[in-house]
Amino acid sequence: MQNTIPANQVATFSNPELGIASTVTTIRRGFAVTLLDTDAEQIVGTYIYPVAMLAQAINKAKQLANV
Repeated sequence: MQNTIPANQVATFSNPELGIASTVTTIRRGFAVTLLDTDAEQIVGTYIYPVAMLAQAINKAKQLANV
């Protein structure tokens, strides 16, 4: 099986020790930061940032994944 990265995915930060990951993806309104429970394979929460706030979205994703 081959891993593919969706075209709208900007960044991914994973923390295997905690069983979590966060992603930054491009959406129509800007960027979505999503926290994932990788053990349960479920979305925990999502934050939406406007287009002008990419740096803040990436920082939030890092913070959520504790990296």
